[in-house]
Amino acid sequence: MRPTRVLAVTRKTLSALRHDPRTVALMLLAPIMAMLIFGFAFGSETKHVPVLVVNEDQGPLAGQLVSQLDHVALDLSNATDLAAARDDVREGRAVAVLHFPAGFSAGASSGGAHLDLLLDTTNSQLSGAVVREMAAAAQRLLQSRGAPLPVTTDVTYAHPEAKDARFIDSFVPGIMAFAVTLFTTLLTLLAFVGERTTGTLDRLRVTPATEAEIVLGYEIAFGVIAAVQATLLLAVAILLYHVLVVGPVLVAALLVILTAIDAQAIGILISAAAQREGQAVQMIPFIILPVFLLSGIFVPVETLPSWLRPLSYLLPPTWAIQGLRDVMLRGWGLEHVWLHVAVLLGFALLFTLLAIAGLRRSRAA
Repeated sequence: MRPTRVLAVTRKTLSALRHDPRTVALMLLAPIMAMLIFGFAFGSETKHVPVLVVNEDQGPLAGQLVSQLDHVALDLSNATDLAAARDDVREGRAVAVLHFPAGFSAGASSGGAHLDLLLDTTNSQLSGAVVREMAAAAQRLLQSRGAPLPVTTDVTYAHPEAKDARFIDSFVPGIMAFAVTLFTTLLTLLAFVGERTTGTLDRLRVTPATEAEIVLGYEIAFGVIAAVQATLLLAVAILLYHVLVVGPVLVAALLVILTAIDAQAIGILISAAAQREGQAVQMIPFIILPVFLLSGIFVPVETLPSWLRPLSYLLPPTWAIQGLRDVMLRGWGLEHVWLHVAVLLGFALLFTLLAIAGLRRSRAA
């Protein structure tokens, strides 16, 4: 081995990179982006869990207990209408209702008081945070009083079918959306770039087919594959992992299929900026990392920093994951998740139009 030849290869490689600034930028920026998103997503505990407080007690004890709650972990809001507050939890606008009935303080003084907790367990991370904070607040109040606290909590569930939901029941919808996004984007991107490098795309362009017809043709083909993929994923989730599915399976399948359609439209879109397979693969982290960390798979969107949360709702899988959890755990049908379906369709239309425009621009170039 001769050092001079090694150095010659090194100079040649660096010289080639100097003429490919896009590759260098992707190599430098992707790890930085990953570290920043990981830090913001996983660098803090669960916070800002929305909880409604209905206090009908005339004594001081209810207020004392509420004051002991961590007002950073729980985003407490006062409510006066108990029925409306419970509807908010059932509709997913809050995670819990903490109800102090009339005579709560008097009951504690006479040997026993009951408070009511209505809990939404469809997201185990959020409901778990509420239960932990309630226990910690009771312990802090007990220490401050220096006397026993004769209070019991009567827990009811907003969605009784999901009261025994496991972590995997709320985790699998996120994994399904992520897997579909990852593999559909990657395979579509590589397939489309491969069509370009092999000359197949150029041969299509000399036919009467327009860019819109080419893109739509690819989307229909990958849409058929997406339908099969969605069926297989749901079958594995239900048969192998025994994941809880309370709502209509067909609506869950529709959400997975729409996620795949969005992903393949994104793949075609970014393929217009990639001249070869290497550049296509380098773009994947900028798509996958935000989806992996910000769409609610591991970290609930509600607990992300307020300035980062809007970015989550610009990611199609965020809507798919929320819709899948609503269908599978809450038992909702299309009449409840129509907004998620509409947003996913809107993303598909937007990305398709951008892909057509990108293909026309690449032809002009």
